[in-house]
Amino acid sequence: MLTRAQMIDAIEGQYFAGMDRKDLAATLAPLAADCTFTLYPAGTHLKGRDEGIKDAFVSAFRDYETLWHGNFNWVVDEEAQRVAAWFDVRLVRPDGSAMEMNNGKFFHFRDGKLSRLDLYLSTSEPVVQEP
Repeated sequence: MLTRAQMIDAIEGQYFAGMDRKDLAATLAPLAADCTFTLYPAGTHLKGRDEGIKDAFVSAFRDYETLWHGNFNWVVDEEAQRVAAWFDVRLVRPDGSAMEMNNGKFFHFRDGKLSRLDLYLSTSEPVVQEP
């Protein structure tokens, strides 16, 4: 069972930090092989760390020049191994146009790895394309 600090580190220090560096291996490292990732309101459902989720991040890293996630607010349930986060996002496209959001995301851990991600976007604009 992970502690509060370990769960936050897996999410912020590994997953989001990897995303912001556009480091695919670091982004995927805390995810379980059978992880699922659903994005709302679009309802995009990605299955498998090395399949749908990986493909979506490859696409996002290509589609955005820079990614930034920060100003995290955490709600952690150690016993249930679940975390809720509210955070700011800034995505910059290669043409210099930017998208700023304030998103909510729910994280479920199983055996020390992220097994389910549910992202609630503050925009209806597609952020990730379903492979």
